[in-house]
Amino acid sequence: MLTSRIPTVVRALAIAGISLAACMHTTTVDQAWTSPTPQPPLHNVVTMFISDNQTMRHAGEDKMAQYLQMHGVKATPSYMLLGDGKPQDVASVKALMRQMGYDGVVTQRIVQRETEVAYAPSTFDGYWGWWGGYWTGYPGYNGYAYTVDIYRLETAAYSLKTNQLLWSVLTRTVDPSTAAKLIDRTSRVVAGDLTARGLAG
Repeated sequence: MLTSRIPTVVRALAIAGISLAACMHTTTVDQAWTSPTPQPPLHNVVTMFISDNQTMRHAGEDKMAQYLQMHGVKATPSYMLLGDGKPQDVASVKALMRQMGYDGVVTQRIVQRETEVAYAPSTFDGYWGWWGGYWTGYPGYNGYAYTVDIYRLETAAYSLKTNQLLWSVLTRTVDPSTAAKLIDRTSRVVAGDLTARGLAG
C-alpha cells in the first residue's frame, strides 16, 4: 500500500520544485500608468536605455527595439542616431527625431536594486513520520532560507507629436543571473504591455 503512494508523492515534490524554480526567475508589471487623454498609437520610435554603462545601454536599446519590432513597431536604438554621448539639448534632439520621421521615444532605466530573503518550505519531512522507517536510507528535504536580487525598471513611452507622456510601467524582475537576462525579460514584458494597450503598433 505504501509503495503505491510513493510515485504520487514524488511527482508532487517534483512539481513543487519546478514551481519554486519558476517563481524565482520572473518579470512582472508592478505598476502601470496610461495617459487619460486619448493619444494616437506610436509607429516609429527611438529606444533609449539610460545608463552610464555603454555596454548595458547598447544592449538595452537593442533588445527593446527588437521586441517592439516583433510587435509591428518600427524602432531604432538611440545610440545609432546620437552616438554614445549624453544629449545636452533635449529640445534639439526632439526636433531632430521629428525631422527624421520618428513619432515617439521609449525610455528605460533601472530605478532600484534590493536583496530579499525568501523561504522554501519543507517538502519531505511532513511525510517522514507517516512513512515510518520505510525510506530511512533517504535524506529529508528541509525548508531553507535564501536570498534573491530584485530589480525594478521604469519604462516610459513619450509622443513626439504631442510632446506628452503616454504610458509608464514599473517592472519587478526576480534574481536574473546576468544583466543580459534582466534586459531581455524586461523588454519582452513591457513591449507586450505597450502594444497590448494599443499605444504602439
